[in-house]
Amino acid sequence: MRAEGESYCQAVLNYTLDVAGSGDTTPVEVPIFDARGRDLAFEDCGFRLLEHALPAVKAIDASDLSGSHGAAVQALARELSGCDRTLLYPPIVRSPMMARKVADYAPITFVHSDFTDDYRCMLEDPARPYAAYIQPLLAAAGLSQRDVTLARRVLLLQFWRNLGAERPDYPLAICDARSVPRADLLPFVVPEYGGLHLEFETFSVRAPRPPDVHHWYTFPGMSHDELLVFRTYDSACVESDRPFWTPHSAFRDPHAGANALQRESVEMRVLCLFTGG
Repeated sequence: MRAEGESYCQAVLNYTLDVAGSGDTTPVEVPIFDARGRDLAFEDCGFRLLEHALPAVKAIDASDLSGSHGAAVQALARELSGCDRTLLYPPIVRSPMMARKVADYAPITFVHSDFTDDYRCMLEDPARPYAAYIQPLLAAAGLSQRDVTLARRVLLLQFWRNLGAERPDYPLAICDARSVPRADLLPFVVPEYGGLHLEFETFSVRAPRPPDVHHWYTFPGMSHDELLVFRTYDSACVESDRPFWTPHSAFRDPHAGANALQRESVEMRVLCLFTGG
């Protein structure tokens, strides 16, 4: 299966070399297709674009977005997944101002998928460094690691929204999960992120041969009232040996022009727990 039709653009994506965790990347020019109007089912490809108005916020920063926007995103996660309980992760705002404060909050320009099949094990283990991060979030939501352990299914969704110009310099490209075999994924440990000691495992992606084997998409001109949701972990997929990963990367959009404004975006992760029979 190959993506059909004329591509939106040719763009360079940075893939990892074959040595996981080396930090070395190699540029690969790939076709990126316009996902608008295409028949791409979430369960298969791992992503979906939604019409979802941005709730009124006083300022585009993490503290304000975690309030009204966070509540709306949690409700949306319950509606989309049918889960019983949700846990909202703190939002990550990527903007020039935030990147000056925290280098990790610049757009990520290498191909990756956020978590590996180690994610649930990490959540359930109080001895791992991640516990110091996740336990206060669980407690604030009235949950515990035991609730995670007893859940029949654990799903992690990411909600990505453009907050700035509709044609920014580095928008998001997202890959059809079906086109990326497990053999192309290389797990490596991220010791710290955003100034926090987390030691979580993520996937880098090895360069495809030929370059168009991985099917890349983008949603050009995303407005503030559109929301991209994609899957970053699903225990049901792990158990049935189906893709739970959704590789993604920022890319330099050649159609945005030399004077394109720098990207401003927010991403919010929602942990969905299925506790019913």
